[in-house]
Amino acid sequence: MLYEGQDLLKLSYKEMRAIRGNEIAMIFQEPMTSLNPVFTIGMQIIETLRTHNPEMTKQEAFDRAVLRLSQVKIPDAEKRMKDYPHQFSGGMRQRVMIAMALCCNPKLLIADEPTTALDVTTQAQILNLMLELRERREGGSIILITHDLAVVAETCQRVIVMYGGKIQEVGNVDQIFYEPRHPYTQGLLESLPSTQEAKKRLHTIPGNVPFIMDLPTGCKFCTRCDQVMDRCHNEEPPLHQLKSGQLVRCHLAEEDSTGFADAPAMTNVTPP
Repeated sequence: MLYEGQDLLKLSYKEMRAIRGNEIAMIFQEPMTSLNPVFTIGMQIIETLRTHNPEMTKQEAFDRAVLRLSQVKIPDAEKRMKDYPHQFSGGMRQRVMIAMALCCNPKLLIADEPTTALDVTTQAQILNLMLELRERREGGSIILITHDLAVVAETCQRVIVMYGGKIQEVGNVDQIFYEPRHPYTQGLLESLPSTQEAKKRLHTIPGNVPFIMDLPTGCKFCTRCDQVMDRCHNEEPPLHQLKSGQLVRCHLAEEDSTGFADAPAMTNVTPP
């Protein structure tokens, strides 16, 4: 696991502690269980700030925490610093988690469905805030993990489509949305409702997602693919590098392949 050429798995606990929250921060998907129930919201944010900025005074950390809470649209932010997690709704806890992840202005932000519990208006504001704070740090990047293709289209530049724990397709936003090459990506996009074809029956991907401990021997998508071939059931396709620059894990991509590719290094992901 490489970050700026450094193998994170070889670092000590103390070395990783200096990176977590400061260099790399994460917004977890489930806000109801991600906050410590016995400490106030303010104490948890201030602890993060002062751990990575020991020269920062308590008042400076308090002011920074209030600012971050205000930026994620927490009303009466200064007053709510004294509240405990159970005094916040699920959506408000999600905003606190986002504020905590952004408080140290990390270089890499990993966001796992960061706006699931938020309404559409607040979702747009939070995404804009994340992108704005990223731009303030040189070389800053965001890895956004989401099922919301609309969010992907609006905020990302490079997209990795996964299925069955495997990378199935990689490309820029235009390639993924307008020229998808993997049958799974094509199925996902065809299943989206369209205002231009309101009366058209929605496409569905047949079958069910296979159990992760009992995946097919060959292609992980072969049991649901409408373009499946005999070899797909026994031979897992490699990740093909196409002339367009896309990476596709599908036997159908062989004729356009320029060679095989390793899984893309996240260090090379263009920031959104």
